[in-house]
Amino acid sequence: MNRATSGKNATGSTSLHPSRRNELLKNNPRQHYMVDTPGVTPGRDGKEPRESVRYDAFYPFEEQGVARTVRDILASSEKKARGVVVTASVLAAKNCAPVIEALNVICSAKESERSTIGDVYMIACENTVSAQEVLHHKDFAARIQKETRRHARCVQTLVDRVCVGMEECAFQGEPAVLVQAEEYGSLKFELCQDTENLPELLSGSRAEFSRHLDIEKEIKSWLLNGSHWLIALTAFQETGGNVNLKLNEFITGTENHELYASEVVNEMRDGVEFLLRSDPHYAKFAEEVDVTAYLDGAASSILERFKCNEDTMTRILARFRAPTRDEVTSVQSFVDRFLHRIEPPLLAYQAQKGTPAKSATQGIFNLFRLQASGTYVDTVNSHKHAA
Repeated sequence: MNRATSGKNATGSTSLHPSRRNELLKNNPRQHYMVDTPGVTPGRDGKEPRESVRYDAFYPFEEQGVARTVRDILASSEKKARGVVVTASVLAAKNCAPVIEALNVICSAKESERSTIGDVYMIACENTVSAQEVLHHKDFAARIQKETRRHARCVQTLVDRVCVGMEECAFQGEPAVLVQAEEYGSLKFELCQDTENLPELLSGSRAEFSRHLDIEKEIKSWLLNGSHWLIALTAFQETGGNVNLKLNEFITGTENHELYASEVVNEMRDGVEFLLRSDPHYAKFAEEVDVTAYLDGAASSILERFKCNEDTMTRILARFRAPTRDEVTSVQSFVDRFLHRIEPPLLAYQAQKGTPAKSATQGIFNLFRLQASGTYVDTVNSHKHAA
């Protein structure tokens, strides 16, 4: 279940109107949409899409019609006895009323037809909201039926892929939906008592499972997101606030920039390792996982992604916006989020090494320089950098 309309999203955009998107997905004769690299259009010069995602059916829904739609899907499902997975791509828990309604219908049916419906799973496919948060949200306390509380199994999820846009394209003579996304992608679920049967249900997919998902989420936030912002702030400062700059072009543009990016990622990597090995909270993870190998692989992969992805300052630093009368705390919110992503590993790095992380600290200083000059992603003239 996805957003019925495309609301404001700081780090992604779509040129495709929701009604047109729904029309294309519902009527596509091949029942598929495509995923490809930004700037690449499948069908041009006979090019095949990087990924073609196929589906059995697409059901546009209004909030008041969710129950009827879900009942129709249940009635036609030939494999519901194996299990039912409800996935939701909704950015805020408070907007998940249709998801709750769907779970109510499914779990009520399971209770009355226990032998025909398998386990019911709820998966929130956004890192900003969890299934647990949805089912415990105060706005839904009276709407969640007792059957849903008994049967819905919440699945902790870690999503890792940069999706920058959605548009319409023509492929083999038919209009289709094209999602613009990086080649790398990872979808990881927590393996626990409630989800022990999920790997079999999802066998054949690219989903991965982990018993330490909360810790892996923290590692991603520090090593990927923290490094991303540190390097991007330096790139934004050094190019005079060029919002059209692509981070990969900055990194690969000179040997010094490539060295700088490598140093930032590896300083963050070292800080994360010191933290994982010294804080008792991470002791079980450090016992069961080869921390050095895990972080070496992650750091190498992240740096390659930074060097390959055509990701602009506008998207990476989308939340780095000047305060306005309507958003007086925009800078404070960005800085709070920034510190959450970089402070723990950088403090651990300094405690272990006895000195601050040189290259990462440069990114922090560049944040101060940008603030001092009043340079934000929404205050510079993008046209002056168009060339």
